[in-house]
Amino acid sequence: MQKDDMRIERKRKYSFGIRVIIALIVGGVVVGMGTSFVTVIAVKHTSDVNFCGSCHSMKPMADAYRNSVHGGYGDSGIMATCADCHLPHESTLGYMVQKVKTGMWDVWVETTHDTSKIDWHERRRERRNWVYDSGCLHCHENLLRGTRPNKKAFTAHKAYFSEKLLVEGEDGKERAKCVDCHRNVGHYQLEKHLPPPPVEVYNENNKKH
Repeated sequence: MQKDDMRIERKRKYSFGIRVIIALIVGGVVVGMGTSFVTVIAVKHTSDVNFCGSCHSMKPMADAYRNSVHGGYGDSGIMATCADCHLPHESTLGYMVQKVKTGMWDVWVETTHDTSKIDWHERRRERRNWVYDSGCLHCHENLLRGTRPNKKAFTAHKAYFSEKLLVEGEDGKERAKCVDCHRNVGHYQLEKHLPPPPVEVYNENNKKH
């Protein structure tokens, strides 16, 4: 092969290599954007009351939410999604990890357990395990300044932010969480929407009296 032919062949291979690299970069960008778009849409549509309330056991919570200020029933019309309160907001990674874990657990319970045997009235006492302060503060970011005109609210929130507001926990005194004071936040008069305790729970409670 002559030198000119070898030079032409090298240029052809070089040009082909460049085109392959460009195609891979463009393809990666397109796939990445498409994946991001699908992920954002999926996260959005699996975070609101229509999705969460589609499970029969969650219907009372969904109905009570729609009647609450956080469900758009207030004068402002502002709505918080289920994920705004029931997922942590310290970081995007933590948010996504907990969302996946919670979603898998909910599907497992709905498909393998008889949810009619759950005493939701009793489970309400576990509210602090399922509502995250970072979710509250994600929206109420100017809370301390905003409550300044109300002396009682300002004093309570000042103690909260200084970590001096304590409540009685399972292991003694614990730092208060938002739902320790705001017990009915997000679900207006939930007790009126919940089914009565299961028969066995009702009979067990009667035996204690």
